[in-house]
Amino acid sequence: MTGRLAGKVALITGTGSGIGRAAALRFAAEGARVAGCDLDPDGAAETVRLVTDAGGEMISQAPVDLADPDQARAWVEFAAARLGRVDVLYNNAGGFVGGPFAQATAEGWRRSMRNEVDLVYFPTLAAWPHLVAAGGGAIINTASVTAHRTNGVFLHSHGIGKGAVASFAPHLAVEGGPHGIRVNTISPGLTRTPQTDALITGLDAARTPLGRVGRPEEIVAVALFLASDESSFVTAADIVVDGGQSVLMPAGHY
Repeated sequence: MTGRLAGKVALITGTGSGIGRAAALRFAAEGARVAGCDLDPDGAAETVRLVTDAGGEMISQAPVDLADPDQARAWVEFAAARLGRVDVLYNNAGGFVGGPFAQATAEGWRRSMRNEVDLVYFPTLAAWPHLVAAGGGAIINTASVTAHRTNGVFLHSHGIGKGAVASFAPHLAVEGGPHGIRVNTISPGLTRTPQTDALITGLDAARTPLGRVGRPEEIVAVALFLASDESSFVTAADIVVDGGQSVLMPAGHY
């Protein structure tokens, strides 16, 4: 590794598995001091062990419900107090509710917005003054290709929620620019994680130009670029990382 995040403090949500775990490992390997959180205490603790065994530095809290503004604020304050500052916030965590629109319920809608939008909004709100105090930094939000198109499966609330997340970055980029805060979005396509593994079929891979679905490390590589000083002139961007899946979207789950 090349120390691309040396000296930086990175807060990463959803580090108990999948993309969040891969991000914690890669960011720490690149020199960042990492603060993670998750709903799953066991998964979160295992990620800390993996990072520290590899020679990295990481602290974590779990369970943390980031859709609760008090819990989101407490986690950010814990990280800032322990690590001294905040340079990067990677809003990776999320969850979705599927099903046909005709069968949608108010409870399902509210749960989806809570798990898609609130858990990005409240950590960002809590981290903002710390980024200002640090003289700038990077916020990376996770949206999805379903924010802009459908693949024919029943994920309307997921797409709406991720559309809201994708619309967040331009507004914050304008407000954050004078403070040196860059705000960008990653929109992954279908990526193999513990959450998606049971949904992936051979047809999903066949309908991707590269002949496979994504790996967490491939999403994290883009997040690393956006967290690093290499992207110092990149803000308000929405970067699609889908292996070309979105040009062949009639089937699959995102």
